[in-house]
Amino acid sequence: MTQEIGLVHRKVDFLLRHLNVQFQDVRPPPNDIEQLIIASDRIGAMRLYQQRFNVGMADAKRAIEEMAAKLGLP
Repeated sequence: MTQEIGLVHRKVDFLLRHLNVQFQDVRPPPNDIEQLIIASDRIGAMRLYQQRFNVGMADAKRAIEEMAAKLGLP
């Protein structure tokens, strides 16, 4: 899988260079909950999510799992 991803990256890089196109990431920077998820602190992310949105642990866990999936994290 990692080799396939590397191949895709090289192909995209080749195409961008060939077309003389610059890639610009226009996504907003990660928010504080996303930063915790990226840092592998899902418990901290769940606690913060619970506090911020006044939800239970099960709802926070589900939300954090969905956010992690959107971020491409296992």
